[in-house]
Amino acid sequence: MSSIFSNGFYKAVFDACSDAIYVIEPQSSKIVDANTRAWLDLGMSREQLLEHSVVTLQNDVENEEHWEMIAAEIIKADPFTFIGRHCHQDGTFFPVEVYTSVVEFEGRQLFISIARNLDLTTSQREEFRTKDARLTYALNEAADGLWDWNVTTGEVFFSPQLKRMLGYLPHEMTPTLETWADSIHESDKTRVLDSLDSHLNGHADSYKAEYQIRSRSGDYIWVRDRGRVCQRNEAGEAVRVVGMCHDITHSKGLEEQLREQASHDDLTGLLNRRAGYIHFKQQLSYAQRYQQQLTVCLIDLDHFKSVNDNYGHLVGDAVLAHFVGLMRHTLRKSDSLMRWGGEEFLLLLPNTDSESAIKRINKLKDEIKENPVTLEGGELSYTFSAGLAGYPGHSQTFDGLIKCADDALYRAKESGRNLILISEDNRNVE
Repeated sequence: MSSIFSNGFYKAVFDACSDAIYVIEPQSSKIVDANTRAWLDLGMSREQLLEHSVVTLQNDVENEEHWEMIAAEIIKADPFTFIGRHCHQDGTFFPVEVYTSVVEFEGRQLFISIARNLDLTTSQREEFRTKDARLTYALNEAADGLWDWNVTTGEVFFSPQLKRMLGYLPHEMTPTLETWADSIHESDKTRVLDSLDSHLNGHADSYKAEYQIRSRSGDYIWVRDRGRVCQRNEAGEAVRVVGMCHDITHSKGLEEQLREQASHDDLTGLLNRRAGYIHFKQQLSYAQRYQQQLTVCLIDLDHFKSVNDNYGHLVGDAVLAHFVGLMRHTLRKSDSLMRWGGEEFLLLLPNTDSESAIKRINKLKDEIKENPVTLEGGELSYTFSAGLAGYPGHSQTFDGLIKCADDALYRAKESGRNLILISEDNRNVE
């Protein structure tokens, strides 16, 4: 596009302006013209600058979708003020304060943005000489989301990075404590506010909390939030608190993944033996507290070694996954299935007596018989053996129930397999 400002006087004013001026196409954010200060600030030639858009030049505009939201706000709030950072040709950034207005020219809507380079202003350099101004600059420029709370007025400064972390536009987020507190997930709110109060009242050296906070989209992200009182009045009451909020959603996801891997079997997704012990004890404790029955069932796939030997371990894995899939389809939500080791599984049936448990497991046998494993070139059928023991009839302890169920499973396998047997030990094994 040819230069819009071609008339002599206006062109001279345009180029002589000490602030950068950009003419922007609202739909694409493309720079269609700019003055001399604009490309000098960016370390570019005019030709290089006109190849760019707001998305590529403004570090605080993330993508085209983000620009669409900003463009809509510019049209609605004309003129629109934006604090951000421009990308220099050498890869560095510098802070800018941008004022954007909407103009109509020859039937075309355009944005006119005046961008003041804050690094170049005398007032800004003078302001940085004070400690408080350096804090203000840090709040605006640090990578993490930062906040500055005036306890007396209730006003909270939210840094641009904190707003961006939560998906908000620069002018959004009402600067009050309620804006923050109302966004904390309900399951975390009491704990977080108590932690903050503890620090304000002098019971803790600082405020620290990890919690979930609602973003602009309505989704929640995990943050690690830290703060400290930096000013108190003569009565010792907190007057000002500053802090830093860091997005830890990714690390929380990895933490949860590691926790899942530590407690669950990779192949089947079931609780592994170590986690299964803990869950079993919890279920037994629940049955004891509420005086309910609990049936424990040890299940072993019959002749599984021959499956691995004849078809390979990949087919063996497919059989295990097939079995677990059918179990999940057949069992109740309250039932718990765990991989006890190899081809052996532990099944907990709460509030269920042994006879009812046999009916449920026989239903599973029917499912397996009617739905063999599908392989390339054919199908593979398999069976399983099971040993049952019940609380409180066979035992009232964890070890005793496992022993009774294991003894019953051993008898089922010794008696020809493909059987479900109940423990014969009615002596209430301890």
